[in-house]
Amino acid sequence: MTVVPSLAAGDDLMSHVLPHHVVWIGGFDVTNHVLMTLVAALLVVAVFLPVAKRVRTGGAGLDAYLTRGRIAQLFEVICVFLREEVARPALGMLTDRYIKFIWTTFFFILFCNLLGMIPLGPLLRFVAGNEPHLEHWGGTPTGNISVTGGLAAVSFFMIHFVGIREQGWRYFAHFNPGPAYMAPLLVPLELIGALVKPFALCVRLFANMVAGHLVLGALISLIFMAAGAGAVRPLLGFGVVVPALAGSLALSLLELFVAFLQAFIFTFLTVLFIAAGAVHEHEHSRNGENESAALVGNTKHDGEHQPIPT
Repeated sequence: MTVVPSLAAGDDLMSHVLPHHVVWIGGFDVTNHVLMTLVAALLVVAVFLPVAKRVRTGGAGLDAYLTRGRIAQLFEVICVFLREEVARPALGMLTDRYIKFIWTTFFFILFCNLLGMIPLGPLLRFVAGNEPHLEHWGGTPTGNISVTGGLAAVSFFMIHFVGIREQGWRYFAHFNPGPAYMAPLLVPLELIGALVKPFALCVRLFANMVAGHLVLGALISLIFMAAGAGAVRPLLGFGVVVPALAGSLALSLLELFVAFLQAFIFTFLTVLFIAAGAVHEHEHSRNGENESAALVGNTKHDGEHQPIPT
């Protein structure tokens, strides 16, 4: 939707996904992507402050555990899902220590993705009386590789910070998983792998968010390309407009799904990368406990079916 006025004015298809200057703040050139990044951060705070108050209930009986309000309950369900189904299987006993970072990462990326679906610039231009300089207010912050690179850098820091915090200097033993004489070969490979992980997070999120806007813009551009032909051949113009609008609606719904999916994938991969270096020993101990419990359970089960000696 944000591409319609730009395409109508004959702008390049890429213009609506590139950063544009919108305002000067303290001598700094603030682009639309930087502005929407700040808006997304403020929205996360503005949304979760009242949600947290509704989750922290009081009273006796069930009232002490009942979250008030459907919006608060919706966010609570998402938070519980991320904690129990995404973080805990990988992080185990370390989940509650780092769950706040995981929640913040997911919802910040989600809000950035969703803000890109709101045609803020065209709405402002319409309200202000067709002011061209308002056209590029808005946009998708995660459609800027600098923003996704910053997010990946934070994940890179957390991956190694958590590993060092939980395992100490033993964490660096992961960079040489083989015998000592293999270190000249394995250590460079592991270092490259450590850099590839945040790079993959950065490019995956950026590419998916830009691709959806470009495909949507290409479909809508067909309407304006057929406008001239439609003046001469109305049936041709109508035949292009209807499929283009239908395809744009379908792609908009797909983009809504992708906004949630990419936030989930970025968060899920970050959790896995953190767990790979932080919970290695914890996982071994937990697996040992599970195997012991299973062995005890099988012994008791077998004992129940043994005949009683007479």
